[in-house]
Amino acid sequence: MKDPAAIRKTLENVSNIPTLPIVIDKITRLLNNPQTSAEEIGKAITTDQALAAKVLKLVNSAFYGFPGKISTITHAVVILGFATVKNVVLTASIFDAFTKKVSLTSSFDLEKFWLHSIACGAASQCLSKHIGYGEKEECFIAGLIHDVGKIILCNYLPAEFELVVQNTVQKGCLFYESEKEVLHMTHEDLGGIVAERWNLPKNLRDGVQFHHAPVQGGEFSTTAGIVHAADILVRAMDYGSGGDDLIPQMADVVWNNLGFETMNLPALLEEIDDEVDKAAVFMQLV
Repeated sequence: MKDPAAIRKTLENVSNIPTLPIVIDKITRLLNNPQTSAEEIGKAITTDQALAAKVLKLVNSAFYGFPGKISTITHAVVILGFATVKNVVLTASIFDAFTKKVSLTSSFDLEKFWLHSIACGAASQCLSKHIGYGEKEECFIAGLIHDVGKIILCNYLPAEFELVVQNTVQKGCLFYESEKEVLHMTHEDLGGIVAERWNLPKNLRDGVQFHHAPVQGGEFSTTAGIVHAADILVRAMDYGSGGDDLIPQMADVVWNNLGFETMNLPALLEEIDDEVDKAAVFMQLV
């Protein structure tokens, strides 16, 4: 068994860990320029035709709720805004990066994993709206990719991954606890390596790296807290599987900081159900 330092070194030296398309960097640079037009954004995205087709499929889905037909990327930018389209591109790119490269194991249900991830994204977005947090679309992405470290472990350290899976089953424990016991590190640590390599914004990195422990250095991360809560809610609602069948206890700091004491939980759960139904379109990318 490799020690945590050896595992980290192995991953940091793997050159073929999925990267995001160059177009993501280009779009980010364009968005930082207030003079950028919708047409320029559209041209940047359509340089990757396969990506552009996926973006159009997503923006025309019920998830984004636009009643008419959006026929071009430029039109999508005008209707939905720069930030939304950027997040759609990022989401489509993340799916593309992993669904092509993931190797299946006999004991890990990948379809249930992606359903759990998509549901967590939808729940994170709902929860952010419920508490008035302004980064609802980035919360969707953070929820979507919160368990990306599990896919990295599955793909690049399959023997270690299988040991974690088997230990989870035998002990009847959380996947996260099994990782700590077997590897002395977790999918949060591994996901953090990837998030850093992708140069994701800090709140997205926080959602990936700290969703089990949203307080770091005495500071509460709202995005990580939202993902923490969303993960627990969709487990309770039986959406997919993150590798175990348990429902963790919500951290007190999350319960208190997000205001669950006074929240209308039935309304939130109903909204999550609706959003997960709409987000089902993302399963077509898997």
